[in-house]
Amino acid sequence: MELSRIIGIKCVVLAFLWTLTNGDTEVSCVFQESCILPCSFLGSTDAVISWSLLKARHVSILSYNSKQHQLTQQDEHFRGRASLFKDQISNGNASLQLTSVEFQDEGRYKCATGGNNDSFISLKVDAPVREVNIEKAENRITCSSEGIYPEPLLTWSTSRQTVFRSTTIVQQSGPNGELYNIKSSVIFPDTKHDFTDMTYTCTVSTRSNNKTAILSNRNLKEGIAKAMVAGVIMIAVILGLIPICCNKFNSKMHQSCSVPMSVLPTVETGSMELQSHQAQQVPDAAEISSQLDLVLTEKTSEELKTLSAPGHDHEGDDLLPKAAAEPTEM
Repeated sequence: MELSRIIGIKCVVLAFLWTLTNGDTEVSCVFQESCILPCSFLGSTDAVISWSLLKARHVSILSYNSKQHQLTQQDEHFRGRASLFKDQISNGNASLQLTSVEFQDEGRYKCATGGNNDSFISLKVDAPVREVNIEKAENRITCSSEGIYPEPLLTWSTSRQTVFRSTTIVQQSGPNGELYNIKSSVIFPDTKHDFTDMTYTCTVSTRSNNKTAILSNRNLKEGIAKAMVAGVIMIAVILGLIPICCNKFNSKMHQSCSVPMSVLPTVETGSMELQSHQAQQVPDAAEISSQLDLVLTEKTSEELKTLSAPGHDHEGDDLLPKAAAEPTEM
């Protein structure tokens, strides 16, 4: 009899706890995004609504009566982030909207609409897995993901049975260290083994979602092909630039070795004047010397012809050496 009574009391307590737990509406919100906590009642134009967070102390979020928000008792943590859908209250919608959700918002909320029609909402905040990166270098494959909450789990799998060891590092990040970064590396002991024929799968999981990254033989071949194409393009560009650079270099060298004609002395040849008023390039110094010899030779020939011509004025001939006088017979 006493045993049956004890069993009955335990059953009542368990039933009560089950009703209390399952009576709460579970809501999962995304970190730094907006979220709606549902609450409904029989619509009324003079509705009185209050929302609170049930923690160690009673945290007032907001109250509504006389067709307007009552924010005098609102907790500083929710100021400017909590509101009701005022245009839908008369239809029985008392849902609470939170903006820029934070991890401190987690907990059990109470929506009171009068009477015994209170609603309880269990709020959890998640930063889901958004991206998983996987890469290979020699005999090491690394998988990583960042900005996750709560702490994630990382698992490896391969397309065929292989012995390997992995090292996983979890670090906390974010303004207050709430977010998690996870990184894991797999190192294969046999570096001579060809791992390109295998498929590697890395999965990062949390209570809200999971993401998977796959590294396969196809991924590796595509990476090698892209690298080869980039290398060919680079070589083609270099080969195309070499002739251009050489031409420019040769042009500059040719200009530096040339002698402007204007720096040469002026030589007159009768009515012809050998002079350049514009800079002309002479590619060879030997050619310049040959041209000067030719001009001087022509000048000398002209002077000799003039001296031997009849009627020539012999003034100044005494400047030439005279032949010695022949002896006279006495």
